[in-house]
Amino acid sequence: MAEDIRYNVSQLFQIAFGQNSPVFIPEPLLSSPPANINYSGLVPLDENYAGENGFRTMSWMGTPIVFPVKFKGKEYQLYNGVGEIVKIRLNDYQLPAATLLSFRRAKNITRTNLLGSNGTVKEIYGLDDWVIDVKGLCLDEPGNPATAQMAKLQQWEELADAIEVRGSLFSGLKISAVAMVDFQKDNTQAKPGVIPFQFQLLSDEAVELVISGL
Repeated sequence: MAEDIRYNVSQLFQIAFGQNSPVFIPEPLLSSPPANINYSGLVPLDENYAGENGFRTMSWMGTPIVFPVKFKGKEYQLYNGVGEIVKIRLNDYQLPAATLLSFRRAKNITRTNLLGSNGTVKEIYGLDDWVIDVKGLCLDEPGNPATAQMAKLQQWEELADAIEVRGSLFSGLKISAVAMVDFQKDNTQAKPGVIPFQFQLLSDEAVELVISGL
């Protein structure tokens, strides 16, 4: 008999993080649908969100994953048990399909007050790191339990290195590498096979100092 795995993802996000995502209701709940609705000209979602380089990423259920995010596998650094830097090779890791991301960035601005005038003088010196808030759920899948997904995710959290990241959300903001901070995982009462997690990613841009004439 085939294994029947069903999740109410919207309800699980409400339980784990207190937010009603990723299900949104554009119309109020009415006893009858509003009149004069025209659906002509709509394009299927999976054609508009084919992913980076036009390749469509599908879930194990055969449904498209909108804006998938992948950590690129290669050799990374981490500390061993005695505080020494060692190398470890990791394979590509795609964040679970039930993952939400939000991006924000501040400007490094110095403001100087003016006497006898309104406002301030703003001196912009640069832009701060992108801060990406990540909230998601590891869910049991056929042949890939939530505990195994979390174990792989924790391997990336242990790194003492920048992580190469792939995904249209990141490439659109010119983010190619990130550092993972503030990792947290939780348990959901009476929900076996569900492991909520959240962490932050900080954009990490390689800066090369070139001194001419040497």
